[in-house]
Amino acid sequence: MNKAFKLFGLTVALAGCAAAPETAKTAAVRLSLTDRVQAAVVETQQKAAAGLPDEIAGMKSVEPVADREKNQRGAGFTRVYTADDIVATVFVYNNQTFGVPAEITPDMETLMEKHLQEFQAMQDSGLYANVKVGTPKTRTFRWRGVSYQVLESDVKFTQRDEDKASLLVLGANPDLMTFVRIRYTYPKSQQAAAAKKQPVFTRTVFVALHDFAEAQKTSVAEQ
Repeated sequence: MNKAFKLFGLTVALAGCAAAPETAKTAAVRLSLTDRVQAAVVETQQKAAAGLPDEIAGMKSVEPVADREKNQRGAGFTRVYTADDIVATVFVYNNQTFGVPAEITPDMETLMEKHLQEFQAMQDSGLYANVKVGTPKTRTFRWRGVSYQVLESDVKFTQRDEDKASLLVLGANPDLMTFVRIRYTYPKSQQAAAAKKQPVFTRTVFVALHDFAEAQKTSVAEQ
C-alpha cells in the first residue's frame, strides 16, 4: 500500500481514537496508532529531505541526509548546503505534532521562540557570545499560484571571536505533517551575499516539498 495513503488512513484512525472515551484499551490503541503514524511520517520526511535538489541558489549539498529522529523522536532529518562560508541547514520534522498548519499560528510562534532560545543556550554554554535575537516577523510569498507563509528572525552572535549572523525561517507543509525550518549562518562579512541567496533558497525548498507532497497524492489517486 502506498505510504501516503497509509499515512492518511492512520491519521484518521488516530483522530477517531482521540475522540473516544478514555479507557485502558483505547489508550493502548491510541499509543499503537501514534507510533504507526509517527513511523509513516518519518519515512516520508526522510524521502522528502533526500528529494530536495542537490544545489539551490548556488549552494551545494554533498553530505547525506542526517537522521536526528533516531536520537530524538520528532526531530526528523536535516540536510546541509554550503557556499564558501555561508551555510544553510534544512530541518524537516514534526516535533511529535500531527496537526501541522499551513499558516502561522500561536503554536508555531511558540515553536519559533523555542528555536530562538537555543541560541541563548549556546551562549550559556560558552559556545556563543553577544547573542542578539530579533523579533520574528511573518512573511508570505507565492509561487505558481501557491501561497507560503513563514516566520523569520535574525540572530547576531560572536563565535570564536568572529562576528556572525543567522536567519531562522520557520514554516510548514500540512500534507507532509511536517514543519520546515531553515537556518542560514554566515560571517557578518558575508551578509550581503547571503541576503541574495536566502529568498531563492527558501522559496525553492518550500516549493520542492510542496511538489513532493503533490506527487504523493497523484500516486495515491492512480492506484
